Amino acid sequence: MYDLEGENLYSVKWYKNGDEFFRYLPKSKPKIQVFEKRGIYIDIDKSNSNEVVLKSLELSSSGTYRCEVSAEAPSFQTVFQDRDMITVAEGPHIAGLHHEYNVGDTVNANCTSSKMQFHAQLIWYINKEKANSTVVQGPYYKEHFTGNERLVTTVLGLSFNVTDGHYKSGEIYLKCAARLASFYLHSDEKVVKFTKRPPTESIISNQVQQAKIQDKTSISVQNTPNIIHLACVLLFCLRNNRNVQVAY
Repeated sequence: MYDLEGENLYSVKWYKNGDEFFRYLPKSKPKIQVFEKRGIYIDIDKSNSNEVVLKSLELSSSGTYRCEVSAEAPSFQTVFQDRDMITVAEGPHIAGLHHEYNVGDTVNANCTSSKMQFHAQLIWYINKEKANSTVVQGPYYKEHFTGNERLVTTVLGLSFNVTDGHYKSGEIYLKCAARLASFYLHSDEKVVKFTKRPPTESIISNQVQQAKIQDKTSISVQNTPNIIHLACVLLFCLRNNRNVQVAY
């Protein structure tokens, strides 16, 4: 909205990156004039002296927009204001995760922004807390060219070892958010499950105990024939009233 402070409106003009694409002249016929520009598709029925409505936005619709309002003679006072508009195809995407992790495993993942004209700021969150710089890798940038248009994607890696401190109902909550300057764009969220392995010492002690039990069992089985043989000899001698000397 604008305030002419009692003066009559002469024109309202809209620009994108310095090029005029919409003009409103209340005393002209037609009142509205549109100038073709890539990425600009105007809904004429909904546009007027107070606003311009764009439709079918695409990546090339991003840019710096200016609204310029002028009063009639004799002052022809003119005021304007600039604003940046950013269009994105979709939010960031998390990739590289497994469905399940064990305590001690390493989580490696990438967060990739959509193609846009500016470098996005990506932020990782682990269990709703912002990840510190020690587990974040990047950012890295990849350029894409479509005709004369240059677009860029941003990639931010994440790598950390799963510990008991990450245990929350058997799940790890991961989130990657995309920002541009102070504007929040989109986010992607993933939840992965993980299990807790028994402590290593418990595994070793159980293996040792099982080995001891097996050794004892093998010794008793090996000595059984000799014991049976000795018992039979003693029984034979007692029945026949004979003396016997036993060598050990």
